[in-house]
Amino acid sequence: MAALFRIEPVEVARRQADSASFLLHTDAGRPLTLVYRFWLVHGPDGITVVDTGLTTEEAARRGIAVEHGLKEALAPHGIGPDEVDTLILTHLHWDHACAVDALPNATVWLQRAEADFFNHPLRAHPAIDRYFGRHDVIRELLGAPRLKLVEGEAELPNGLRLVPLGGHTPGLQGVALPTEEGLAVITSDAVPFNRNYTDDLPNGILQDLGQAITSLKRLRALCPDVIYTGHDPIPRLRTGAPH
Repeated sequence: MAALFRIEPVEVARRQADSASFLLHTDAGRPLTLVYRFWLVHGPDGITVVDTGLTTEEAARRGIAVEHGLKEALAPHGIGPDEVDTLILTHLHWDHACAVDALPNATVWLQRAEADFFNHPLRAHPAIDRYFGRHDVIRELLGAPRLKLVEGEAELPNGLRLVPLGGHTPGLQGVALPTEEGLAVITSDAVPFNRNYTDDLPNGILQDLGQAITSLKRLRALCPDVIYTGHDPIPRLRTGAPH
């Protein structure tokens, strides 16, 4: 029997956003509450951190109030940043990856397509680069021995499965894992809000619309029992998927 995992979403900040920014061409002008978070995955081999959330400095630069950075957010869970040995980055946007240097001992798992895109000239265009931050930290990571690049689906040594879900960014990846509720997938910003899944709406922040639609189909084909979406105030959604 496969080992079971438990997912713990950790919220670090909130703000109001325009619905159409995250639900493609839908309800423009209607505010929704956007939650910034990362995830702790508890498993038989210890804890895996998925994404890093914000840094207080980068958040302040963007007008977002954050009381605690990653280190402080881990403390109530009894986790020291030096103790984390596995970090999965779903993608390299500022609110998911810019605190990577706070976990200096972690092996970092990332899709090669995401690393390649960061180094692509197109990423530097202001319309795209606005979603990236702390470039020096990301560049250092991309040259570091602790970075493990994967191409497509991959199973980590601890049993977690990485699933490509691009579109929002070229190399966005989800994390699929067995839990007591059945198969769970941390979707990150492939499905930022629960309504993206229930109403089959791509994220409004896109690099490739066709890829985003394909990723939603790929996610449904996994038949997950529950998904953990990127920014919804309700952090988990039971899907009622057929088996």
